Amino acid sequence: MADRDALGVTLDRFAAAFTALAGLLGAAPDAELVDAVRAPDQLAQWPVVDDGESLHGRALLEESAQADEDATVVRRDYNRLFFGPDRMLAPPYESVHRSEEHLVFERETMLVRAAYAEFGLAAPRLNKEPDDHIGLELSFVATLCVRGMDALDDADDAELAHLLRGIRSFLADHLLVWAPVCLTQAAEGATTHFYQGVAALGLGALAAAEDAFLRVP
Repeated sequence: MADRDALGVTLDRFAAAFTALAGLLGAAPDAELVDAVRAPDQLAQWPVVDDGESLHGRALLEESAQADEDATVVRRDYNRLFFGPDRMLAPPYESVHRSEEHLVFERETMLVRAAYAEFGLAAPRLNKEPDDHIGLELSFVATLCVRGMDALDDADDAELAHLLRGIRSFLADHLLVWAPVCLTQAAEGATTHFYQGVAALGLGALAAAEDAFLRVP
């Protein structure tokens, strides 16, 4: 990604995609967000469109609108997948997927906390809720992308290089290791077109991020 203009576009795309996904996976959405996400103009502007999963996700969200899935049904599906009170079908915590005991606040959580701290960031409910929730991890990468755009604008090449290393290492060491499994579980367990679509968009965005940041042309 030597071309600075192309790099700026890439950072912008993933800042937008990961911010949106963080909001949809971080908490059960309200009616306003449900309607906004599946609005035709918003779907047309989804920043990652060059893969089958993303196209499938957009189609599923269109089906959600056509089926008139309301926010109550969508929120119930979110809770079944990611929250409880019964067994979560798609646990949203890295440590649950990667630790030997499959518990929260394990070694993986502390490594994520350290990655945030390197860039002066911390989970909003530190020590009360796990740092390695999929929504927080996506938001972290989105923040680094935004800072990368700022560094490009300021011609701060040292900071830009630091941020790109952070994005690459966090994707390689964390998100890409476990989040595709979580999202696949969500896609398979969801009863609404809405969260089937969100899961597909997430899978597409992660695959595209791997191509953009980790694969050398």
